Amino acid sequence: MKIEDIINKNSLSERLDGDFELFKELSELFIQESVNLLDAVEKAVKTKNGEKIGKTAHTIKGAISNFSADKAFNSALDLERLGKNNELDKVETAFKNLKKEIEQMQKALSILMTEGHL
Repeated sequence: MKIEDIINKNSLSERLDGDFELFKELSELFIQESVNLLDAVEKAVKTKNGEKIGKTAHTIKGAISNFSADKAFNSALDLERLGKNNELDKVETAFKNLKKEIEQMQKALSILMTEGHL
């Protein structure tokens, strides 16, 4: 896995002013909370609740935005739009894409934390 394909490290470092401890705190929180958020959006997808899909995807998108992870951000944005527009025939595929991107992001964040610097 190439971290730069998942997270723009330069942008991330600039965003956090090079503060590795802040990065580590945010990463640990994201890794924990993203599991809960993905569970919530998966339930909304299964029940075909467009409003809940849109709101939960919006929350995930906000959390992702802290990390300069464009693919994951865009996946969350796509799912948010589909939910808000009630395009329920497309949400399952969009959810699978988002889940894959977040899993990649979690791995990348874990690797960056072990490196000890941004």
